[in-house]
Amino acid sequence: MNRGLYIGATSLLTNQRRLDVLANNLANINTAGYKKDISLAESFPEKLLTKMSKTPELRNIPRGNEIQFEELQGGVYRARTLDGYFVLETPLGKSYVKEIEFVLDEEGYLKTSYKNLEDENKTDYENYIINNNGNRLQGEENLANILQESLYYPPPYVVGTMSGGVRFQKLFTDFTNGSFIDTGGKLDLAIKGDGFFKIQGEDGEILYTRNGSFAITDGYLSDIDGRRVLGQNGEIFLNGGEVDILPNGEVRVDEEIIDVLDIVDIDNKEFLRKRGDNLFYIVENGEIQELAFQGEILQGHLETSNMNPLSGMVEMVNLLREFEANQKVVRMQDEMLEKAANEIGRV
Repeated sequence: MNRGLYIGATSLLTNQRRLDVLANNLANINTAGYKKDISLAESFPEKLLTKMSKTPELRNIPRGNEIQFEELQGGVYRARTLDGYFVLETPLGKSYVKEIEFVLDEEGYLKTSYKNLEDENKTDYENYIINNNGNRLQGEENLANILQESLYYPPPYVVGTMSGGVRFQKLFTDFTNGSFIDTGGKLDLAIKGDGFFKIQGEDGEILYTRNGSFAITDGYLSDIDGRRVLGQNGEIFLNGGEVDILPNGEVRVDEEIIDVLDIVDIDNKEFLRKRGDNLFYIVENGEIQELAFQGEILQGHLETSNMNPLSGMVEMVNLLREFEANQKVVRMQDEMLEKAANEIGRV
């Protein structure tokens, strides 16, 4: 396949997915407690480019120390190489790079990372650095020597590397708080600080939400779709009377304490996934890490969406311009193929 067509097509597909995510964010600007999604894209693995006429392959002979190695802030390391390549193990195959930033995971493996909203380095679903035998690098000392011994030196007919394009990797949910609006509703609640309301889902599943627009269904405190809101003693039954919910989560009916809202903060928010209806669940095989709630409940208020419509429209314009640029690349490649087939072929 023509590489230019392939790279342009992957860029078009990725921008289309990013545009869909952005459109969903803009559609939920007025949804209480909505958390916007951020698109994460990555390039395909860097593959080695070779000459058409190949000389006999030479062995990968180790050379002198040529690595530029430095330790950055926050436990991040950066390394560069001149002649060789660092090799990454990715879901799509090996990738060969000249410069790399990595951290040490919990088991001491050298791995690429990303930062979450708390500015912590996370390595889930990231790539391992491997040696020439395909073994993952591990160690906490002499990292420069470990990297030097793992460098891959290509044969002479290799002229460099090239990526096959970009792909949509995953969604990242931004859990920063929105602003608050005063509704005056007794059952409208907003969480000031980090935390989630617990909702009883189907088959006893625990769901989480920031949307505090609640109602009373069959005498129980529930969300607008009838799902029961959970307290520390289970479902909260409100037997008429004046309902007051205190900043610490106490639910009182006619000044009598009925229960306390079961509100928790979640340490590993990267394992939360959207279910729909503004609800979150823990990904399959994910282990929930709940923390004690340290915030405050505001009765008569709702949290707004954390999506900024102005920045969203600016991002949409940029995405459309990128889409048009990739369309021109595809069109240009198509015209070149047409000339190669119709004009050069006649000569």
